[in-house]
Amino acid sequence: MDSLQVEGLPRNGWFPWRHPRDHAHPALRQVHDDRTLGERVADNIASFGGSWPFIFIFLGLIVTWMIVNTLLIGHVLHSSPFDPYPYIALNLILSALAGLQAPIIMMSQNRSAAKDEVLAKHHYDETVKLDQLLQQNTDLTRQVHDLTQKVHALTEQLCQGVR
Repeated sequence: MDSLQVEGLPRNGWFPWRHPRDHAHPALRQVHDDRTLGERVADNIASFGGSWPFIFIFLGLIVTWMIVNTLLIGHVLHSSPFDPYPYIALNLILSALAGLQAPIIMMSQNRSAAKDEVLAKHHYDETVKLDQLLQQNTDLTRQVHDLTQKVHALTEQLCQGVR
């Protein structure tokens, strides 16, 4: 099974950002449902921006830009390319993309940290409840043991009185 796939939930195609792992745990459903539009957009951009399809698409666009500028416009059309070799416009676009993508990814990471806190609090609360149940079980077991000893003592007294 894929390490990112939630048990029992099918993976939707080859898109790694399409499986519903964000709200698979009951404690995270409320956090997932209460997201604002900006938070949903940030999560989707971050999940797509950190995927292999994004990397391949992005590399393809960069190579296409270089080929169109260098070969198609320069050699085939015998015109001067609109972005010659050092590709200053391409560098500007890449810098702008990085400048926009970084804060969006950071927003998504902050939300991920908030989800981790919610999950940790849920696990802590569950552990406290389990500890309480174990203590109650121990107390009941002790009471049953004490009652069993009393019944055993009374049974012995009855048996001695009958003889």
